Amino acid sequence: MPHTPPLLSDFHSVTSPPPLSFPGMMAVLGLVMMLLLAAAASADEGAFVGVNIGTELSDMPNPTQVVALLKTQNIRHVRLYDADRAMLQALANSGIQVTVSVPNDQLLGIGQSNATAANWVAHNVVAHIPATNITTIAVGSEILTALPNAAPLLVSALRFIQSALVAANLDSKIKVSTPHSSSLILDSFPPSQAFFNRSWDPIMVQLLQFLQSTGSPLMLNLYPYYDYMQSNGVIPLDYALFRPLPPSKEAVDSNTLLHYTNVFDSVIDAAYSAMSYLNFTNIPILVLESGWPSKGDSSEPDATVENANTYNSNLIRHVLNNTGTPKRPGTSVSTYIYELYNEDARSGALSEKNWGLFDFNGVPIYVLRLRDSGTVFANDTTDQTYCVARDGADPKMLQAALDWACGPGRVNCSLLLQGKACYDPDKVAAHASYAFNLYYQMMNKAPESCFFNGVATVTTTNPSHGTCEFPGMNRTFVNGTALAQSQNSTSGTGSQYVRNDGAWKMMMMTIGASLVAAVIL
Repeated sequence: MPHTPPLLSDFHSVTSPPPLSFPGMMAVLGLVMMLLLAAAASADEGAFVGVNIGTELSDMPNPTQVVALLKTQNIRHVRLYDADRAMLQALANSGIQVTVSVPNDQLLGIGQSNATAANWVAHNVVAHIPATNITTIAVGSEILTALPNAAPLLVSALRFIQSALVAANLDSKIKVSTPHSSSLILDSFPPSQAFFNRSWDPIMVQLLQFLQSTGSPLMLNLYPYYDYMQSNGVIPLDYALFRPLPPSKEAVDSNTLLHYTNVFDSVIDAAYSAMSYLNFTNIPILVLESGWPSKGDSSEPDATVENANTYNSNLIRHVLNNTGTPKRPGTSVSTYIYELYNEDARSGALSEKNWGLFDFNGVPIYVLRLRDSGTVFANDTTDQTYCVARDGADPKMLQAALDWACGPGRVNCSLLLQGKACYDPDKVAAHASYAFNLYYQMMNKAPESCFFNGVATVTTTNPSHGTCEFPGMNRTFVNGTALAQSQNSTSGTGSQYVRNDGAWKMMMMTIGASLVAAVIL
C-alpha cells in the first residue's frame, strides 16, 4: 500500500504571502523560468529519465522492435524486470544503459548461496558485457512489503551479487540495490518527520550500510496516483500532477517551513529524512517506477489520457531541469517511467493495463508535451498543444485573466470583436480560451504561461471551431516581436481591454533582468 497521505491541515501556508497581481505573478514566473533554464544548461548531466519495459502483452513486440522504438524515442535508459537473454542481445551495441533485475522468485536461491549468485551474474551480466551496457542490478522488487518472508535474505542476496561483481572486476561499473514501495515510509508528511516502518529497522540499517559502502542508490517505486486516490480528496489533483499551485495551496513542512508543490518531491524528501533518522545522510535516491494510468474503470475517474500526459510530461521536465527538491535543491532524482507499453494481459483493475506510453504497435497512447528535453522522447508535441480555459473555472476569474491577456499580456484579441471569426460563441470561457492560447504560443509554450491563476489548462485537443483557428505552432513572432496588441478588443460582456503599457514594460524589464541574471549565473 502507498505511504500515508498528508493531513488536510498540511495543505496551507504557515505564513501565506498576499497574492500577486496577475502581471506581477507572470513576471515572477518569467524570472523563475529563465533561471531554471540557466540552471539546467549548466547542471551536471547526472539526472536522467528512463522507462520500464514490461512484457505482459498478448502481442509482445520482439526485442529488435523494442530496441528500434527506444532508439526512435531517444530513450537512453531502460529497466528490465528480469535479464532476458534475447532482450539483452538486442540491446547490444545500442549504447542504451540497462538495469537488469533478479525476479522475486529467484531471490531465495541467490540469498542462500554465494555460488548461485555468482552463477546468476555470470549468465545474466558477464555474458553480455561489454556489448550490452548493463549499469545496475535491481535485486527483487518491494520485498519488505510484498514478500516479507524473504526479507531476512534480502541483504545477503545483495552482498552475494556484489561479491560476484567484484570477482568479475565489474563492481566499479555496476551498482546493486533493491526497489522499495514508498509505503515503507510512514508518516511521510511533513517530510522532516518521516521514518521507515520501524519493524524493518534491523534490515534497513544493514541495507543502508551496504548501499553506502558500495555507492549504490536507495531505489523507490513512487506513485503519486495512488497517493491521490487513497487520500479521499485530501491531496489535490494538481498537487499530484505537478501543476502550478498558488502559495496558499502549497503543502508546508511546519518544522522546516519548506513549501512543497507536488507529491513526488515530498516523498523524496521524506525518504531522505527516513534515512537520516537511521543516521545515513549521503545515499542518493533512484526512482525505479513512477507514472500515471491513462485509462481506468468507473472507480478511477482521474485515470485519463490528459492526466497521464500531464504527469509524465511534468515529471520528465522536473527531473531534467535539475531543480531537485525543497530539502535538496539542485539534486535531481533520476527516474524510470512506468512504463513503455500498455500491458493488456495484466490482471486486476482496468488501470493496471494502461500505464504505457505506447501500444504494442509502437503507436503513442498520447504524445508527451515536452520542450527542450534534449535527451529523451523525440516524439514531442510542442507544436500540437493548446492552452484553454479550465472546465468549471470561476467566470469572474476567467474575465480577469482575459482582461489581462488582452491588455498587459499584449495578446491580439481583435478576432474576439463582434462579427469577427472568434466572437461566437459569445461566452467568457470561449473568449478566454482563445486569448490564453495566443499568450501561451507567444511565450513559446512555457508551462507557466498556461496558468492564469489556475483557470487555464493545456490540452492536445485542437479547440478551433468554424472559422476560428487556434494557433498550435510558434509562428506568431516577426523580427523578434510578439503578437501585436489590439487596443480595442472587446469581450462578450462588452467590457473594453485597455493596454497597460507600464505593466507590460515592467514585465519585459523583469524578464530582461532574468536573462542577465541567467548569464551571470
